[in-house]
Amino acid sequence: MKNFIIILCLSIPSNITFAKDFVRGIGVSKCLNFNSSGAEEKVVYISWMGGYITSHNVLKKIIHAKNISYDRSQIWLEYYCFKNPNIIFKNAVEAYIDEFTKY
Repeated sequence: MKNFIIILCLSIPSNITFAKDFVRGIGVSKCLNFNSSGAEEKVVYISWMGGYITSHNVLKKIIHAKNISYDRSQIWLEYYCFKNPNIIFKNAVEAYIDEFTKY
């Protein structure tokens, strides 16, 4: 048990450092993949987007994309990704944040 706690304590700082530099999961897939996915798969993308936006809300202490419906979010992302099929999904979400955040 003691070894487990030591390993856990040593791995937390390195994971935090690693996480700052890289986006993982669906965020690194191309917009082309988002647009070619089915309705059920798009729910996963939009859920990832919700988590990404929530992290921005917490870190930047500002509410991003307030009062924007799920459907409007999906339509905007589909259009943006149609126009920019080779960018990664994270960049599309950042463009969405820039579009719908009032500073």
